[in-house]
Amino acid sequence: MKKDLTYKAAASRLDEIVRRIEGENPDVDELTDLVKEAVELSKHCREKLTQADKQLTSLMAQLSEDPQVEG
Repeated sequence: MKKDLTYKAAASRLDEIVRRIEGENPDVDELTDLVKEAVELSKHCREKLTQADKQLTSLMAQLSEDPQVEG
């Protein structure tokens, strides 16, 4: 999986996989491949969300420590 894949692109692909599984009734081999890809995309999205959470937490901490913000 590409490391530079955006959260939006990964989430979009996950939606596409779900629609395909629900709508097309893929055979066992294709289903296995789709599920493997979905698992990797889910991990990627979780990592992106964790990174974003850490960054936002850090930024909010900086904001509350900034004496210029208080006024």
